[in-house]
Amino acid sequence: MDAAVRRDTAVRHRGGPDRAADTVAHQVRIDAADVLTIGWLEAPPAGARLVLRHTGSGGASGAPSRTEHTVPLNGRPSCSVALGALGLARGTWTVLLDTLGLAPSGTAGSGADDPARPLLTDDPGFSLDGLRAYADVRRERAIRVVRAPGGQVALDVREVAPHAEVTAVRPAGGEIQISGRLAYTGPRPGRARLAAVARKGGGATARDLRIDGTEFEACLPIDALAAGPPALWDLWLEAAGVRARLATLLDDAPGKRNKLSFPRQIASGAGGTMSVRPYYTVEDALSVACHLVDERDAA
Repeated sequence: MDAAVRRDTAVRHRGGPDRAADTVAHQVRIDAADVLTIGWLEAPPAGARLVLRHTGSGGASGAPSRTEHTVPLNGRPSCSVALGALGLARGTWTVLLDTLGLAPSGTAGSGADDPARPLLTDDPGFSLDGLRAYADVRRERAIRVVRAPGGQVALDVREVAPHAEVTAVRPAGGEIQISGRLAYTGPRPGRARLAAVARKGGGATARDLRIDGTEFEACLPIDALAAGPPALWDLWLEAAGVRARLATLLDDAPGKRNKLSFPRQIASGAGGTMSVRPYYTVEDALSVACHLVDERDAA
């Protein structure tokens, strides 16, 4: 997108030509080191500053409390903020731009007199590759850029737990091949395995797998699942003290159970002919369903 198109888009986002187009950011991203970078095609007006504002319930009275961090822009067309050093509380932080000056107290005002207005952007705030690179780093708290339909920018701060991010599932040839990468654990060298655990009955089976950095490749023979009674099998990756559920959570596309279906495979088990099919749960975790099928249906 060239500068003229960005400027036209910025004017529409701001609600009309009376709003300065150069205050709409063309870049709002957080890197793997939790550094927030914001860039404009032209520097915001002199004296402008960035405001990060968190609003939550306050005290026994229930009155709202507000926490803010401010960053002077010093007439530059971009700024970088080390969010890790700010100790941001969990929840939503609204990102605002104050281009009208400071309140007498040195903090943003409130209500109609508040000079800080929501920061707008035409940047979606993330890429899938960026989200995966972010999850490659061991961490217990994640910070993500959220862009509202109207272009308003916010930061979502939440606790995270390790999981094994699934990027590909290939059920064929009597196997279920799975590719992915560890999320929020960092590299886990040494031995690792894929464990399938029956949701009821306590059955379990496991296969060794290979991890390269955080990326993994696993192969699960369907005969190992069909050998027991019908069951739903939950999949786990176990490596160097981490037990991580297989799931696909980083693609910003929840609700896979109703959107994505894998082909079934047929296997002979001790109890009869089994249908073996991977599927996503309501939590977007990857599991495998094994059901008895009629011989005529299996043909």
